Amino acid sequence: MKTTRCAIYTRKSNEEGLDMAFNSLDAQREAGIDYIKSQKHEGWQLVEDEYNDGGFSGGTMKRPGLQQLLDDIDRGRIDVVVVYKVDRLSRSLSDFARMMEVFDEKQVSFVSVTQQFNTTTSMGRLTLNMLLSFAQFEREVSGERIRDKIAATKKKGYWVGGQPPLGYRLQSEEETKGIYIIPEQADLVRMIFARYIKLESPVAVANELNEAGHTTKLWTSKSGTVRGGRPLSQKYIHGVLTNRLYIGKITHTRGEHTEIYDGLHEPIIDQATWDTAQDLMTKQDRKNLHRWTHPHLLKGKLRTRDGFAMSPTSTQRPLTKKSETKQKRLVRYYISQKAIKHGFKNCPIKTINAEHLDELVRGLVLGHLDHRDLDLQSTEVRDRWIRKAIHEVKLAPNSITVQLETKKIEQLQRHTFRALPKETPSRPLCLRTPEVDDRGEHINLKLQLQIKKLDGRRLLLCPDGHDLIIPSKPEPKQHIVDAIGLAYRWQDQIIQSKLYIEAFAETQGVSRTRVRKLLPLTRLGPDVLRHALTGTLPSSITLDDLLVASKQLDWTRQATELGINGAMSSQLAARSAG
Repeated sequence: MKTTRCAIYTRKSNEEGLDMAFNSLDAQREAGIDYIKSQKHEGWQLVEDEYNDGGFSGGTMKRPGLQQLLDDIDRGRIDVVVVYKVDRLSRSLSDFARMMEVFDEKQVSFVSVTQQFNTTTSMGRLTLNMLLSFAQFEREVSGERIRDKIAATKKKGYWVGGQPPLGYRLQSEEETKGIYIIPEQADLVRMIFARYIKLESPVAVANELNEAGHTTKLWTSKSGTVRGGRPLSQKYIHGVLTNRLYIGKITHTRGEHTEIYDGLHEPIIDQATWDTAQDLMTKQDRKNLHRWTHPHLLKGKLRTRDGFAMSPTSTQRPLTKKSETKQKRLVRYYISQKAIKHGFKNCPIKTINAEHLDELVRGLVLGHLDHRDLDLQSTEVRDRWIRKAIHEVKLAPNSITVQLETKKIEQLQRHTFRALPKETPSRPLCLRTPEVDDRGEHINLKLQLQIKKLDGRRLLLCPDGHDLIIPSKPEPKQHIVDAIGLAYRWQDQIIQSKLYIEAFAETQGVSRTRVRKLLPLTRLGPDVLRHALTGTLPSSITLDDLLVASKQLDWTRQATELGINGAMSSQLAARSAG
C-alpha cells in the first residue's frame, strides 16, 4: 500500500492562552492526528514536522509555519495537508486560491477535519469555496467595525495609533486621555521646520542636525525594549514636515480619501510656519518632476500579480555571444522580488526586459490619454506625465494591468504646455486595444499577453504570438545584424579564394557546420533584410526563423512566412497614421 504523507497545520489569531499547557493549537493538532489515524487503512501517515502559527492573522501569508509548510510542499515532502477548519489555513479568498494552485501543481490534497471534505472531489472544491467566502466575509465585516470605530475616535480629535511621533507623548495615569507635548522634543520639531525653510533641503537639514547630535525619537515600549534614537534621515525629516499633527490636526485616511479634523492636543508649529514649509515642498516637487530622467520608467510602480515588487536593475553584456572585443552593451530589466527571495523556479515572471516593458506601458497610457499636446512633447516630458498618471502596474503571466490616477489625468487635461520641441519624437503605438474599467477612483487598462523568452530576452507578446507594441525607436538585434554581415563576408571570401566550405572553415578557425548554417542568410530578400537591419522585424522573429525562411527562394513567400507582408505592413501603416 502506498504511504500518504500527511502534515497538520494549526493557527490561532492572537497569543492569548498560548502559554497554557494545552492550548488551542494543541487541540487543533490532536483533532488532526485522530483524523489521520482514522485513515490508516488508506496508508495515511503523519509527518514528524509541526507547522504551527500562534498569534498570526489568517488574512496574511507572512506566517512562519505556513511558509515552512509551503516550502516542504514545494520539495515534495507532503501529500495531504490537514487542518481543523478551512479558515485556519487562510481567511483571504485570493490567498487561498493561490495556495490551491500550488497544491494542484504539486498534487497535494487538502482536508478539513470538522467540515469533512477534501479537494480531490468537485463537491469538495465547491464546498471549500463557499466556506472560504463566508470566512472572508466575516473577517471583512469585523475589519469594517474596527475601521469605523477608529474613524469616529479621530473625528472627536483624539490621537489613535500607538506611540505618537516626535514631540508628543501619551497621557500618564493621572492625565485625561490624549497626547501631550515633550518640551525638548518640541524644540527639535521647531528647529526642523526652521532649518528647512532656511536650507530648502531635507537632506541638508538631516546632515546638520545629525552633526549637532540630534536623533530620532527615543522611547521605551511596554515590554522594556528601547526604540528609536537613530540618525535623522531625509525620509524622517520629510515625515515631520508633512505631519499635520504639529499644527493641531488629526488626519484619517480611508482608501484614497483623507479627512482632516481639529485635534484636542496642543500644536507645536504655528500655521504661518507650516504654510511656508508646504509652499517650499510644493515648489521642490515641481522641480523634481521637471528634472526626472530615470532610465526605468516604472521604478517603484511595478508589481507582480501576487503583490511582489519588481525592482529595476541593469547589467553589462558583450555585444554578441562570441564577441572578440571588450565592448559591452547595457541591458536594463526588472527583476521580481519573489524570484530573489523564494527562488526563480517559484516565480512565473522572473525578469522582464525594461525597455520592452516601458515602451508597452508608454503606448498603453499615451493611447488612452489621447492628448495631442502631450504627444508632441519631448520623451522626458512625456515620461514625467506618464509616471504622474500611473498609480500602479501589475504584471501577471497572462496579462498586464495599468492603473491610472483619475485626478492626475484631470490635472493633465487642464495643463497648458507653453512650448513644443523643435523635433517631435516618435510615439510608441500599442497594437491591441486594452480592456478599460473606469468605474472606480482609478482607471484600469488591462491587456491580455504572454511572456516568451526569445533570443535571451523575456518579452511580452500577444496570446497569438504577434507584437503588442511598435517601439518609438526601433533598434536592430545586434546578433542578427552580425550574423547577416558574417554570412555576406564569408560568401565573398569563399568566392575569391575558390575554396570548398570545409577548407574555408579551417582557414577561419570555425566549424564547417557554423559556416553552412549562416551562409543561407545571403538568400534573404531585400524586404526581409531591410526590416532586419533597421530593427523593424516583429519581436517574435529569431535568428533561427530567418535561417528557416532563407531556405525559401521566393522572396515574397519569405516575407509572408515571417509575417512581414501582413502584420509588418499594418504596423508601419499604424506608425504613419500616428
